[in-house]
Amino acid sequence: MRVRFAPSPTGLLHVGGARTALFNWLVARHTGGTMVLRLEDTDRERSTAASEAQILRSMEWLGLDWDEGPFRQSERDDVYRDAIARLKESGAVYPAWETDEELEAQREAARADRRAPVVRGRRDWGEDDLARFAAEGRRPVWRFAVDPEGSTVIDDLVRGEVTFGHGSVEDFVVARSDGTPTYNLAAAVDDHDMRITHVVRGEDHLSNTPKQMMVIRALGGTPPEYAHIPLILGPDKKRLSKRHGAASVEELRDAGYLPSAAMNALALLGWSYDDKTTLMSVPELIERFSITRVSRSPAVFDLKKLDHINGRALRRMPDAEFAETLVDWLRGQGFFARHGDDAEDLVRRTVPAVKRKLTTLAEYDVLAGWLFGPLEMEDEAWEMLRADLRQSIQVIGAGLGRLDNVPEWTTDAIKDVLQDQLHILGSNARDFLEPQRIAVTGRRVSTGIYESLTLLGRDEALRRYRETLGRLAEIWVA
Repeated sequence: MRVRFAPSPTGLLHVGGARTALFNWLVARHTGGTMVLRLEDTDRERSTAASEAQILRSMEWLGLDWDEGPFRQSERDDVYRDAIARLKESGAVYPAWETDEELEAQREAARADRRAPVVRGRRDWGEDDLARFAAEGRRPVWRFAVDPEGSTVIDDLVRGEVTFGHGSVEDFVVARSDGTPTYNLAAAVDDHDMRITHVVRGEDHLSNTPKQMMVIRALGGTPPEYAHIPLILGPDKKRLSKRHGAASVEELRDAGYLPSAAMNALALLGWSYDDKTTLMSVPELIERFSITRVSRSPAVFDLKKLDHINGRALRRMPDAEFAETLVDWLRGQGFFARHGDDAEDLVRRTVPAVKRKLTTLAEYDVLAGWLFGPLEMEDEAWEMLRADLRQSIQVIGAGLGRLDNVPEWTTDAIKDVLQDQLHILGSNARDFLEPQRIAVTGRRVSTGIYESLTLLGRDEALRRYRETLGRLAEIWVA
């Protein structure tokens, strides 16, 4: 099997394009086939080198490699000129001289007669007409001569049999007036020339398929098999867009998702292994994937589901692998540039405390960022302490008194004395331990109190206790 991923380098690689790339990659890897990467940059004005580089970076981050390419349509003009010449020679295409205004008049007349607003060019221009066009400097486009009485049947691997009556397929343009190929010509020629056996792409391309099949057949080839995968919607069942959260692959990377988790979530957009399995490794996806199990119903991309998959994947990682992944991600986000390279040792020591709580790597700063600078109180956290000033001073002071005399600064020893003090005061765990944690972290959300104190070390932990008590005492006195 030979499949291809053929993005247009006119913007970011979004979730929909990444899902298409993944499905093609899984087909190739599952069958031992070939993955071809082709950049469809026939839109010369909008295609950019920056977009191409971003697409390649995104694929590499996801782990989607390719066997051939990247091929660029902008570098294949000779191939398309030859194909257009062959189509002209065979009579499959004809020169069309109509102006935009004349074409729109055709469409309006068709609508008025309740017919499909398709375009058919005139093929009986006289010599006087051609001479006038030449004098005007008019140059023709070349249209494919569609048999309006015929039909094209697509035996789609996802959607089943789909029939297009040619009465609703216009004589589509294959070459512009300057001789450059259109998308439908270039895509068809490339699929034929690159010996693509299976085209896996979004269902928004379904209407292009009969046109491309006609071109391939006119060139003497056999069209590939097609699989048009469903559109991706947001949780509100509207087409996925920026308003639904991270939409591009690099946004997922920067939001702290693992490539393997992103791949796992993308695979489940329209495909499933069974009715209960959601977390799969990359080797498991390769082994289990089949295009025939892709649903024809729209798929819903929900970041909450990705969060769930990513959190489970993080917790499954061995601590050493998790530490390397976390350190690499933080380095890429400039964390060590801000806090210094010596912060890496402390990051590694936080792994047992943060690993079970993180949903994404980006949450690390929320849970543990307070360790890498002076004590700073969040407004909401400070208000929680001030809300019951007497209680806060009492429990924080009691905690300080016990911790000041701990002979060995270990998590177990810290837990023992704080739990003992909790029982002495007869308080509930939340009312006693929450003020302790806020006193040293300044956060409503952080690592647990015992791990937090251990990571801070005795001197810094006790200093923060006294700093917080001092601030509370000033308010009490005032």
